[in-house]
Amino acid sequence: MSSAELSQTANSAPAGGSAAAKPQAYTNVVEWMRRRAARGNAKVGNGVLLTPAQIASLGVLLVAAQLAQAIHLPIWVAAFGLALVGLRFVLLRRDRARSLATPARIPSWALALFAIAIAFAIRKSYGYFVGRDPCVAFLFVLVGIKFLEVRTLRDGTLLVCLAIFLLITPFFYDQSMLAAVAALPAVLAVGAALEALAYNETLAAHPPKWRASATRTATMIAQGLPIAAALFLLFPRLASPLWGLPADHAAASGLSDRMAPGSISELSLSDAVAFRVDFDGAPPPPRTRYWRGPVLALFNGREWRALSPLPGGRLAEKGGRDVRYTVTLEPNDHPWLFALDFPSELPQIDSEPGTRGSAGGFAGLSRDQQLIMRAPITQPLRYSVQSTLSDAFPVASTREAQVNARMPPGNPRTIAFAQSMRGRYPDDRRYVSALLQWFHDEPFFYTLAPPLLEDEPVDMFVFDTRRGFCEHYASAFVVMLRAAGIPARVVTGYQGGEMNPRGGYMIVRQSDAHAWAEVIIDGRWQRFDPTAAVAPARVERGLFGSLPAGEPVPLFARQDGGWLKNAQLLIDAFNHQWQRNVVQFNRDRQRALWRDWKLDNFSPWQIALAVSLAILGWAGGVFAWFAARRKRQERALTLWNDVCRRLARAGLPRFTYEGPLAFAERAALRWPQFAIAFRAIGDSFAALRYGTADRRDSERLALVATLERAIEVLPAPARLRALKTVPERATR
Repeated sequence: MSSAELSQTANSAPAGGSAAAKPQAYTNVVEWMRRRAARGNAKVGNGVLLTPAQIASLGVLLVAAQLAQAIHLPIWVAAFGLALVGLRFVLLRRDRARSLATPARIPSWALALFAIAIAFAIRKSYGYFVGRDPCVAFLFVLVGIKFLEVRTLRDGTLLVCLAIFLLITPFFYDQSMLAAVAALPAVLAVGAALEALAYNETLAAHPPKWRASATRTATMIAQGLPIAAALFLLFPRLASPLWGLPADHAAASGLSDRMAPGSISELSLSDAVAFRVDFDGAPPPPRTRYWRGPVLALFNGREWRALSPLPGGRLAEKGGRDVRYTVTLEPNDHPWLFALDFPSELPQIDSEPGTRGSAGGFAGLSRDQQLIMRAPITQPLRYSVQSTLSDAFPVASTREAQVNARMPPGNPRTIAFAQSMRGRYPDDRRYVSALLQWFHDEPFFYTLAPPLLEDEPVDMFVFDTRRGFCEHYASAFVVMLRAAGIPARVVTGYQGGEMNPRGGYMIVRQSDAHAWAEVIIDGRWQRFDPTAAVAPARVERGLFGSLPAGEPVPLFARQDGGWLKNAQLLIDAFNHQWQRNVVQFNRDRQRALWRDWKLDNFSPWQIALAVSLAILGWAGGVFAWFAARRKRQERALTLWNDVCRRLARAGLPRFTYEGPLAFAERAALRWPQFAIAFRAIGDSFAALRYGTADRRDSERLALVATLERAIEVLPAPARLRALKTVPERATR
């Protein structure tokens, strides 16, 4: 006899039949279920086999957790991990088609060998294994391998734990609001998977539906959000992170300490954000937005590179055009900070530095006016700084002038031309002006796609191609100055920036990367921009406004980006506020918020008491909401569910196939001293739930009253459990 037939037999027993006839049917059902459970337990070693629905819920959880992490992994790792989960779904579908009671199983030794092979493949792909990236990739594939062998409730619980840890790993790479939103489906899937694993067919009539489980999970999250917000704002925060990841092999992005022809023009093809700036007041005009970066003093005829930064730089004098601002720097795996020329105060860095290693922190101001950190920046870093807008600052030492006056090697045509022009302009300032005028008058072209320069790149650019980007002009200009005996060097950084009207802050992109020159005149380093002599609009209107039509300008660096750029600016504004107010909400900002709210006038125990009262008030509101919702439900169904829960706690759960009359009769046989009450409960609920629809209101009220009085007769579950009962075997 099938389970459906047994259920139909049990529920179709007449309500007024004899007590001896009904227990026999229940006994047959119980014996059949026990034999079935015993066979299943023997197959899995005293474990509980997962149902296909439970395995499917675990698969949905893994897919949601993997999709949130997949964008940070190599394509083959992401595709392989997702394919393993898909393979288990295919096997599950095959098992259903063949009506197999036991899920398909792959030998454990085969899966172990497979995991070892994947570990070697990841090691070969990354070049190392002990680090953030390869370990996350290995976990990504391991959860798929584990899903292939999951069969028991213990396996499912372990898989949920692994999926939760995998769900955290995307925040190792990105802590934006988009990353938090991407994690929400997986959080809902966690709740649905846990509820599916907790399902017991002897205690519930139907397995939970995924939509209802996700809704309950979302409801619990919404109920806990106010408490989480209160703890986030008021719970004391540490001065430094509680834990951190070990150093990993990060890929450098953005500007480098080397510059060759084409390096900055290639970087300008990216519209990725380099940093964002919040000004304390109006932003400076575009022509003064020179964000200082690496300073390059050494030239080998083709490539410029930086000297090791020397400490001892002097801050600019205040009193001129001072501007204060806060920079949120994106990770670039370099140790330098960007600031407007020239810093008049040392930066105030948030107390949770985004640097790699234990030596993080500000190192100081170098002699060439660079702000240097002690370690590369591998996480978003926020710092405040004040600058005095100027185009000149004093020379630190005579040694500095000597290093930057070395005759450049190679490029003989350029050197000869510069020396001949020097003979006509012996004054340094007049020579520099004449050289800039020459760049302006000659047919030079500013382009993002310059031709390839091989041997003697400066000669080829100045006399042959005459098509280049900012690094071509800055390099040629400095070579000509050094050939004339004037100390000069190349400075790289960013020029410009775009105000985001949605957030009131400035976005500086990689496409704003720029190179200019500094020249020693009258004992001071003086800034000159040869690119502005060729394309003046580059300084005033940015990259897009200075290039001819048809140049490959990145979409978000364009001024005519349309609705797509407007949407990106809106998303960027939301993400910027998320970073400022959530991710970078450290101890200093918390203390500032307390001062604004006047909380620093209260003692810690007063704040703790207020928070406790607020939490209790919120919990009381949630319970009141549940009580009101409970009252809106049908009174008879609510009372019946209470009885079922009480009897389950007393040791008598209701079977899924059991109707109200059958369950009440079994309870009466278990506790004969309350047989009258149990039968009254079963008869009243059956009449209310399954009786005629045209019953008068007075009759329904009388039945509800009978049901309530009968329930009041029953003792508490603990007392029922302690009472002397008639074993089920004696009633068969």
